[in-house]
Amino acid sequence: MKISDVASWPVQLGAAARHRRLFHPSGVLARGSLERTSPIGRGLPVYSCDVVGRLSKGVGTADSLPDIAGLAWRLPPQLSGTPWDVLLASTLAGNRFLLWPANSWAGITFSSLMPMRFEGTLWWLRARLNTQFDGSGLSLTSVNAQLERGGMEFDIEQSSISGEFEPLARLVLREKLPHGRDVSFDPVLHTAAGVRLVPDWLTDVRRVTYHRSRIGRSAE
Repeated sequence: MKISDVASWPVQLGAAARHRRLFHPSGVLARGSLERTSPIGRGLPVYSCDVVGRLSKGVGTADSLPDIAGLAWRLPPQLSGTPWDVLLASTLAGNRFLLWPANSWAGITFSSLMPMRFEGTLWWLRARLNTQFDGSGLSLTSVNAQLERGGMEFDIEQSSISGEFEPLARLVLREKLPHGRDVSFDPVLHTAAGVRLVPDWLTDVRRVTYHRSRIGRSAE
């Protein structure tokens, strides 16, 4: 049995017990747009388009309690024929892969946690909220209120494995989608042509884990 199978079985059982995602079970889904600000051909092949995004709490703590914050968005199919799902999570400030619980939506640094290989270069992604956020704590209710007040804007940045972060795109979430609507984000199954997460062994763990999670909650 491979390590990916061993790691994924608890996720399937947990999702089955909760009848929803084991990780990031609580979230707000919204329509929005992504605008590329970096010159075409520089770095990852992100393109300007309408997107569906999700802000979530990793463990699902109640109300405004601290948690691992999640930010995900789906770009519609382009050259690859499949959508492109990008998933980021809150990390310790200045760190690319160390998960860290956030106390508030303001001031979070979201990271891809794993680099993406594209045309022979490894690229990291991060996002930072660029909107004055009135809500206190890490409450999803405050996210709903902020969307009603005009939306939330994020600066998306990229960095080569040895370089500094630079502007890549601007993400704006504007309109909350109806309660009960869901999207099964999967950054391994849904990716842009020529883009893949590395290292391969960890990508395989994530691939099987997301698959088991969907089976556990009957989403596949």
